[in-house]
Amino acid sequence: MADDRQLLHHATRMAMVTMVSRVTGYLRDKVLASVLGAALLNDAFRTAFRIPNAFRALLAEGALHAAFVPFLARLGDDDEAARHEARRLVQGLLAVLLVAVAVIVALGIWLSPLLVRLYGEGFADTPGKLEITVVMNRIMFPYLAFISLAALCQGILNSRDRFLLPAATPIVLNLTIAAAAWLVLGRSAQPETASIVLSVAVLGGGLLQLLIQLPAVRRLGFDLRPVCAGFRDRRVRQVLLLMLPGIAVLGINQLNQLITSRLASFLGDGAVTVTYYAYRVTELVFGGIVVQLTTVLLPTLSRELKKAPQEAAATLLRTVRLVSFVTVPTATVLLVAAHPIVGLAFGGGRFSADDVTLTAAMLSAYAIGVVGTGHAKVMAASFFAHRNTRVPMWASGVSLVVFTASAVLMMEPLGVSGLGWANTIAMMAYAGFLTALYLHRFGLSGVRIGPTLVAVARQVAASAVVGLGLVWSRPWLADVTTTSVTGCLKLGAVLGGGAVLYLGLVSLCGGGELAALLDAFRSRAARGDQGTGAKGAGGGAVGTDAGSRGGAA
Repeated sequence: MADDRQLLHHATRMAMVTMVSRVTGYLRDKVLASVLGAALLNDAFRTAFRIPNAFRALLAEGALHAAFVPFLARLGDDDEAARHEARRLVQGLLAVLLVAVAVIVALGIWLSPLLVRLYGEGFADTPGKLEITVVMNRIMFPYLAFISLAALCQGILNSRDRFLLPAATPIVLNLTIAAAAWLVLGRSAQPETASIVLSVAVLGGGLLQLLIQLPAVRRLGFDLRPVCAGFRDRRVRQVLLLMLPGIAVLGINQLNQLITSRLASFLGDGAVTVTYYAYRVTELVFGGIVVQLTTVLLPTLSRELKKAPQEAAATLLRTVRLVSFVTVPTATVLLVAAHPIVGLAFGGGRFSADDVTLTAAMLSAYAIGVVGTGHAKVMAASFFAHRNTRVPMWASGVSLVVFTASAVLMMEPLGVSGLGWANTIAMMAYAGFLTALYLHRFGLSGVRIGPTLVAVARQVAASAVVGLGLVWSRPWLADVTTTSVTGCLKLGAVLGGGAVLYLGLVSLCGGGELAALLDAFRSRAARGDQGTGAKGAGGGAVGTDAGSRGGAA
């Protein structure tokens, strides 16, 4: 019982840190929207920052973390011999990481003009835009070194059940960028000055993410001095080999982002920024609920496939119902009420009424794709539970092809929102492809699919009623175009009323998803938040969702 209370306490603290991190992430984006608007400099910042972040996702916080944390956790710290082996592994891996990152950073700075053109070829149509992006990218590239070392520290801490401090480090980066934008740039800085200030803020935030973890790492007895003999260390080579599949899977997701950024760059100033902000709104659902549910599904389904295979299909269908219970009404809200949502979240300052309208159109285009993305994530987790990683990887490749073809066809008639609709088409295709292959390979033997279809139909009908109510309330929300207390109260009242209406209609029609959803979260908390808090699990889910957002920014 004491252990259960400790795990629950740990999960609660992690949830609080995650919430604060997301709030500061929103604050950073809000400040940049207010100070820069959806214009040249914001596009340049998003693109310049995205390039080193692509390498970070591939190497540092992606494949390295997923391979390194479980390996180091297995070594343990029960005796001096185990601690010595762990220290040697860390020192050897640090030597390899320093050499690799130094080479990548040097090449990145040298090849920055080529990389920026790869991500933003269309910037050349605006005088000076490409050049500013190159300068920002060159200044930011050493961020990769700081964040890679920070990721190594995070892996060490996670392997020894220290999760709170590493989880809090993104807060430092978010606040550093937000403070630099608000305090230094104000509303009158020249583009050249602003570009340098923002780039240095990224470097400073990355360095702080590393520095605040170093004392905790040293207290665990790890000496962060590289040992060149690590290049020949057997365990270091094993970790590097374990990284390779993760790099391949994550590479598809990064390719998605590259294509999206490149296509958006041809659609005029602000298109890259608009795409980013619309995508950020959709992320709230996945970070808050869908990711949590699929994190619960993976270990549960894995255990049932081993001990009680007949229950696995029922668990899968229950999770499908729970995810659609969230994504169907969310898609409806985003589709119908995109304008006041974007206005309240980002409107004001230099983020003009036109910027709000354009971002809202993009958000509406993304909306239906939320349903496909949620379902695809459930199906991908089901394949992982069967220890099948190849099908989700190939399916994400199919999604990439569908997105690229759809975007090319829809960009000219629809503009930037064509990218959103292409993403929606790709995500629905991805979800359908995974579902068809799962049914073909594993089936749903012994379980009736009828109740699930009825539940989803019930959710769609209730969401349609809510959608009609939102259409009726549009005139009342028409003036919610900027961030304000009044706008927050208005939108909150409408969305709160819509939530009550939806839950009431579903319950009256016999749906029990709300109670099941609450049980799922309580179950996860009682297990100590397996996605982030279980021993040795800190990165185990990294890379498993590659490509699941189609072409999203």
